[in-house]
Amino acid sequence: MRDHLRACIVSYGIGVPEVYNPELAEAIAIKRGLLFALDEGIEEVVLASDCLTVIQRINSLVMDRSLCGLVIQDIKHIRTSFSTCSIFHVRRGQNVSAHLLARSCNQLGCRVWRGVSLECIWKSICMDIMP
Repeated sequence: MRDHLRACIVSYGIGVPEVYNPELAEAIAIKRGLLFALDEGIEEVVLASDCLTVIQRINSLVMDRSLCGLVIQDIKHIRTSFSTCSIFHVRRGQNVSAHLLARSCNQLGCRVWRGVSLECIWKSICMDIMP
């Protein structure tokens, strides 16, 4: 999570073992991220993902009947708990920190880092902040 200046406030990672479908893994990660934000008392969320199909499903008014459908339905319900919640697509190159964190969490299990950036994502976060 980052503040309005894009500085890292907290990093949260949890592995998604035995999920081999990339779209389902991304949907589960988004759901868990939103639940974590709720637990942290965050009221305004801007969430970015590089998985275009999942973002399209979340933002669609149509009922999703795919493998991810139930998780997408949960995300749509959870997002109503925030005063504002914007979920949008970014290119993979703009989402490097998330991929590095996800890769490390498959090995570390569930972890939370407050006020500091995990070493594996520190450099990519600094690159994002630089003008």
